[in-house]
Amino acid sequence: MASTISLLPEKPFLCSLCRDIFTSPVTIPCGHSFCLSCLSQYWTRHQSKYCPHCRRLFSDRPDLSVNHILAEVTEKYRKTRQQKPPDEELVIDVEQMIQERLQKIERLKYALGLQKNSHLREVRDSQKVFSALVQAMEKNHKAVVDAIEGRQREEEKKVEALVKEIEQEIQTLKKETTEPDPQVPGNSEQDDDTNQVTVTIVSTMSPSEMKDWSKVTIETDPCVGVTRRALADIMEKIKVEVNRLSKSELKRIEKYAVDVNLSAKTAHPFLSVSEDRKQVRHTDKLRELPDNPKRFDRVANVLAKESLSGGRCYWEVEVGEKIEWNLGVVSQSINRKGKFTVCPANGFWTLSLKAGGQFIANTSPVTSLALEQRPRKVGVFLDYTEGRVSFYCAESGVHIYTFTDTFTDRLYPFFSPGRLHGGKNDAPLIISSCFCSI
Repeated sequence: MASTISLLPEKPFLCSLCRDIFTSPVTIPCGHSFCLSCLSQYWTRHQSKYCPHCRRLFSDRPDLSVNHILAEVTEKYRKTRQQKPPDEELVIDVEQMIQERLQKIERLKYALGLQKNSHLREVRDSQKVFSALVQAMEKNHKAVVDAIEGRQREEEKKVEALVKEIEQEIQTLKKETTEPDPQVPGNSEQDDDTNQVTVTIVSTMSPSEMKDWSKVTIETDPCVGVTRRALADIMEKIKVEVNRLSKSELKRIEKYAVDVNLSAKTAHPFLSVSEDRKQVRHTDKLRELPDNPKRFDRVANVLAKESLSGGRCYWEVEVGEKIEWNLGVVSQSINRKGKFTVCPANGFWTLSLKAGGQFIANTSPVTSLALEQRPRKVGVFLDYTEGRVSFYCAESGVHIYTFTDTFTDRLYPFFSPGRLHGGKNDAPLIISSCFCSI
């Protein structure tokens, strides 16, 4: 048995992380095996819960238990493997390094191909969306112009009718009998100087039969608000399209899900962090805790244990029916003691619900947000490289707000469950499953 094991190739006994023979090997649900310490360190370093080999993402981090059968076989192989001459080992190592690099080149080229396909798909989709919007805008503009021109034609017909009516009245008045007025001096005699006769036009029509034209007017600015209303219709269509794209966007963000756990040593003494590090609530009872430089001492906040310094990360937080909360990311170097202003300039990129029901982005000054649907679960997406922190309603997929900045410091997920408000806000914030439900 021992001699048979010694003839086996070395590769099946190597951990793909440390490139050495397994030590306390563990096998995860996808079937791949690693050294216990190597896998634990990898998941801690990358704040992830996916297989380093096949990249399969697990909804919960698997329990790591030593695979005793593999450990026993590995140990026998370690003891019985043939000792190769140093030169031969060196040749094998170099060949392996060459093969690894060739494989890396292939993976990079493959990834570049996928990226190119993604770019082309995005260009096609954007072309389709913007073309539809342009067509809608042109259609709406034509409808506005047609409506205005139609109204102008109606007004022209109306004025023509009024002018015709006035002209008819003038003709009627001209046909009335014209007689000299005997009551006016000089009307019965010819004026020797002017050789003219002064006459008075006497109308047989009664005043009630004549129209009072002083009350007839025409509106000189009939198109007030026409263009604005048409543009508002376009804006509504754009809003619908943006929400559709937002839902699609959130589904694609799912693959960047990370495991987030609360750091009890940063929690304000008013806060209680659950044993599983997934929930935090305000207790209104000041606990006696050791003075930690990382702990908030004035505002009831808490940070996650995991720091983020690159790439893309996504997590979700259940806020339920709470009437006050604050979520987002903060810089490692923020002030945690005393009074401070929550804004990007001070290292805070956060979204808040105030006790009055108002949603705000904590910019400077704050930005009020009008949400059609109150989220019960909020998705937070950090793109460190692109400098964006985005918030989504995880149930509907609707985008809420995005901060744009340049990040240079390590960032931490940030949580504040808000004050109790007489027990109306005692529910906890819960870091939930990282997968969107739309």
